[in-house]
Amino acid sequence: MTPTRIDLLRHGHCLGGEIFRGHTDSPASPLGLQQMTQALAPEDGWQQILSSPAQRCLSFAQHYSQQKRQAKAKIIDGLQEIYFGDWEGCKVDAIFQQDPAAVEKFWRDPEHNPPTNGETMANFNQRVISAWQQILQQYRGQHVLLVSHGGVIRCILAHVLGMPLRPLSRLAVPHACLSRIDVFHKTDSDDWPQLIFHRPLDEKI
Repeated sequence: MTPTRIDLLRHGHCLGGEIFRGHTDSPASPLGLQQMTQALAPEDGWQQILSSPAQRCLSFAQHYSQQKRQAKAKIIDGLQEIYFGDWEGCKVDAIFQQDPAAVEKFWRDPEHNPPTNGETMANFNQRVISAWQQILQQYRGQHVLLVSHGGVIRCILAHVLGMPLRPLSRLAVPHACLSRIDVFHKTDSDDWPQLIFHRPLDEKI
């Protein structure tokens, strides 16, 4: 059976500086839009384009789908980035200066050290993987472009690779990073996902 092929694209550089940009709806900068376009330059032929509702993802996905005359980009709410609670929209440096231990604990073990009033990693992961499974079911056998966020993509990669949540920060997903996953289906066994490539922009081929 033809596998379901899903390409995961992280949004590019955003306006607004280095902040905890979870649900904060910063638009992509002109540089960010250029980065995403460049990341996709060697690829084509998606049957579906799916996006987080955040403008830094959605505006590019809508424009790109129109430009390529491909299927209209669809919003998947479950692909929204994690919510950072009291850190949401704040400068990373400012929060680090206020409470460096809390930031360090979050990066090293986000599962057990969420920001105050933030979305827990368990709930975030459940939301993302639920959306992922729905995508696999709805678009089975198709080639799909999914435009989303660093945290979302890390959760999906960890799920595919069978990794625990604790070391997610060890997976580098820089701006406009492109990853490809093929998911093979059989009627008498579980799906078999395979990471085909994980391509930061400066290493693209």
